[in-house]
Amino acid sequence: MQEQTNNAGNLKALQIIHKAMLLGMVLFAAIAFFLNYSGNFPPSLQSYDKVLQVIAILLALSGFFIGNALFKKKIFQLRDSQESFENKLPVYRSACLVQWALLEAPALFSIIGFLLTGNYAFLALAGALVLLFVINTPTKIKMAMLLQVPEEEIN
Repeated sequence: MQEQTNNAGNLKALQIIHKAMLLGMVLFAAIAFFLNYSGNFPPSLQSYDKVLQVIAILLALSGFFIGNALFKKKIFQLRDSQESFENKLPVYRSACLVQWALLEAPALFSIIGFLLTGNYAFLALAGALVLLFVINTPTKIKMAMLLQVPEEEIN
């Protein structure tokens, strides 16, 4: 019984971390939008707009693909191992955190690019990255499917 409570607590902790990271990105984007819209923070680097766009797109693509590749590599290693679910969980957690960080960093860069240039394309890119981040929300079903363990073991 204690084992099941601990597993559910671990999933809850992972979900809280995910929500906190998501909330941070959304709040930062909202503040950046408000500052730009109200004119309290005039764009100062409009001349670097194209360069920053290229950097933001490269960061977004590389963060997405590298994050997915590293995540899948860890998941396949966990599937092949004969470890118990309790031993797989820390590796799964670290794989999630790496994947999320590689999505969050380009989103934050894009929001900063919007703040510095006033170009709404940066905000759109950040929004797309936030949607990808939301898609990667940890759930019991997803964890059970990825780690190939019974859902009851996660409960």
